[in-house]
Amino acid sequence: MNIRQTCIAVMLAVTAVGIHASEAKLELPALRAIVTDPLHSVAPGCAVGVFDDGTDLITAAGMADMAGERPIDGDTLFYAASVSKQFTALAIAQLVVGGRLRLDDDVRKYIPQLPRYEVPVTIAMLLHHTSGIRDWIGLMQLAGRDAAARDGAQVALQLVLEQKSTNFRPGTQFLYSNGGYLLLAEVVARASGLPFHEYERKYVLDPMGMRDSYFLHGADPQSDTAAHGYVPKDGGFVVRDTYPRFGGSGGLMTSMNDLARYYRDISVGHKVWTPEVSTVMLTPGTFTNGVAVEYEPGGAMGYASGLTVGQRRGQFTVQHDGAADGFRNEFGWFPRARLGVGLLCNRGDWNPLDKFDAVVQQVRPGFLAGSTPEDLRGVYHSDELAADYIIVPEGDALRLTIVSTSGVPAKTMLMHKATGADHGGGYAGSGMYLTPDADGRDIVVGTGRARGIRLVRTPAN
Repeated sequence: MNIRQTCIAVMLAVTAVGIHASEAKLELPALRAIVTDPLHSVAPGCAVGVFDDGTDLITAAGMADMAGERPIDGDTLFYAASVSKQFTALAIAQLVVGGRLRLDDDVRKYIPQLPRYEVPVTIAMLLHHTSGIRDWIGLMQLAGRDAAARDGAQVALQLVLEQKSTNFRPGTQFLYSNGGYLLLAEVVARASGLPFHEYERKYVLDPMGMRDSYFLHGADPQSDTAAHGYVPKDGGFVVRDTYPRFGGSGGLMTSMNDLARYYRDISVGHKVWTPEVSTVMLTPGTFTNGVAVEYEPGGAMGYASGLTVGQRRGQFTVQHDGAADGFRNEFGWFPRARLGVGLLCNRGDWNPLDKFDAVVQQVRPGFLAGSTPEDLRGVYHSDELAADYIIVPEGDALRLTIVSTSGVPAKTMLMHKATGADHGGGYAGSGMYLTPDADGRDIVVGTGRARGIRLVRTPAN
């Protein structure tokens, strides 16, 4: 069964019955410790939410405003960054279900200013990051402009519309693109007849009870509850509220209390997350040749609509992260276990996925599978590489020796635990990544441009 089939099957099964996991251990001090800075008495931090089969637990540590010593709480508004993408996708899904859009529509039907490319760019390609549309943030940088400028929406859109070609033939590769989601926001506006932020307010946020949340539209956050973003400097922290003031690829201001209301609609409310909308949201994309889009090279996560969907650390997972200079966020859920977790952090030096996993392990000990260095000890072979990989644990790292079967001298390197979103369950070093496969027996290796090569553990191991 491929990624797409698996995701649809699980989605339908969960909609029908749901699967109840073991009782969670909801301990506030332990959760708060995960997001507490041990080195600073006054520091930025995070709001944490655990949504466990009808029970919501929200806690926080750190300051939303260090100068005013205003603490973070469940109502603190954070810049959601790319967690916003699923809300943009929800608007598209609603319009698709309502018959006002089709996933296979040429985007030029709604934005005729977009050039005619090698093949038409469709709505689905934008949702699944297979369009090849160039990233607007990168274009702003190349044009010498400020991506966080208050009036940047029209400048960013015009830059995307001026591109005479795409990064690759549309529909043939996966490349994460903020430009694609900027175009989706414009599609929402033109298909609905409402400005994007107004559509989101009326048809997405308000129906789910997210009345404190909103999309920025050309101005700074207008709320006394908004958090500043921070980055470390000279042993302390400095404010870094450098993020775009418009929606589509980002732009959502939200709180943990509102994310609890959001998850409630996903799990039981279904005012916005109707079964039909859920099908659009949770079905991973495919390339034009029918092959499933892999978000994680060689892994089991597909990219659906503003969400990654598939197997991660032994559990079927739906999630997405978000990052700006001074903000790091993670939101996701485990449909089979009826468990959701959110982190909204206003410091740019923390890895939200690590803390997300730590929260999950705290409330469901042993729930997430993990590979220890000792688990990966062994010899692995690849005919494609004509090489054996010998893995020996060395503390928390792996000592990897690559032995070519064609007589090339062996090469040894140290692989350390990876912390990035793509390979947070594996190891990285010397420009390579190494991750256990979904069943934890074989390994998948690659580089940025040579991805997803599987090595099989030899029978002796």
